[in-house]
Amino acid sequence: MNSEQFIKKIESFKKELPYTRGEYVKKTWGHDLHSLCSYQGKLKPAVAHWLVKMFSEEGDVVLDPLGGVGTIALEACLQGRKGISNDISILASTVAKAKISFPKIDDVMKELARLEEKNRNSILTEEDYLSAEFGLNASVKDYFHEDTLREILLFRKNLCLENNPSAERCYVAANLLHILHGNRPYALSRTSHALTPFAPKGEYIYKNVVGKITERLYKCAKFEFPENYVKGESYWGSYENLNCEKANIIITSPPFVGMRFDRPNWMRLWLCGWNKEDFLETSKASLDRMQMSNWDVYYTFFQKCYSLLKEDAFMILHLGGSKKYDMVSELAVRVKDYFKIVDIVYEDVSNTEKHGVKDKGTTDKHIFVFMKKIRR
Repeated sequence: MNSEQFIKKIESFKKELPYTRGEYVKKTWGHDLHSLCSYQGKLKPAVAHWLVKMFSEEGDVVLDPLGGVGTIALEACLQGRKGISNDISILASTVAKAKISFPKIDDVMKELARLEEKNRNSILTEEDYLSAEFGLNASVKDYFHEDTLREILLFRKNLCLENNPSAERCYVAANLLHILHGNRPYALSRTSHALTPFAPKGEYIYKNVVGKITERLYKCAKFEFPENYVKGESYWGSYENLNCEKANIIITSPPFVGMRFDRPNWMRLWLCGWNKEDFLETSKASLDRMQMSNWDVYYTFFQKCYSLLKEDAFMILHLGGSKKYDMVSELAVRVKDYFKIVDIVYEDVSNTEKHGVKDKGTTDKHIFVFMKKIRR
């Protein structure tokens, strides 16, 4: 895509905001894989769909260096592009790998059987049980029947997600992470919330963890894919250390001001191996926390993005805006050595309700910043 085509696409996008029309308005719109695991802070799939559709072409490499659970990369894969996602969160990168490297159900079931065997041969320690004393809204142990908790602790001990797990293991983990807590029969917890684990209510009822995972896996096995579907890649780590093939376009959504991804996703991060120290210290390395103290972190970010793009390539940022902060102005100062801002598109979301929660924080607009890589 050349610059003239890119500008025409922007004008069309600005005029139509296509993700706000027709079926794309529905919260449930999108491929079933987008709902593989609940995650607070996920980009709306319809937004990702139209950004990929309008500003990339089949065969392109579409990169999201702040990929979260892989929403943009998955949309790229579903549209015949190669989607690459990266995230510093072990939770997000695990779910992203499960989605964009979608494995065969037979291989997933074999991996579940291997984990089940490993669980049978493992002994829980006092340290394992002490980990369940942690919690933000309540302790982990308050959410589960004691036998269910024991089975969950065994999976936590044996998933080993920090050791470059296979797509099959990530897929098992993603399904377990999804059913970990919620307010529906599939959930392993007492009654809570599927997105954020609010303090639980109701009786302690035993749920067989392997049985519940298996039910979920066979449900997901029915997912269908377009003929031009392309498997993608998912990486775990800071964007600063990302080493992948160069992309035709970067489409990414930096964290909105005030957002902390570790807090609402705390229990799922715990299952991925996090403990109290990680919430206090490890989380400081994430961009959502670093930008709170110094916007200069984006100098490094844009420099890295520049190096990961092919010549004459483009970059699109999806940002949150508010009367209380001006993220665009802060980033514009720090991007100018690497990218030229071509256009900026604003969408008023002040009256939009999300997940049934009227208090949406400070964000009252969504902003799309369209940029082109500078030639040197």
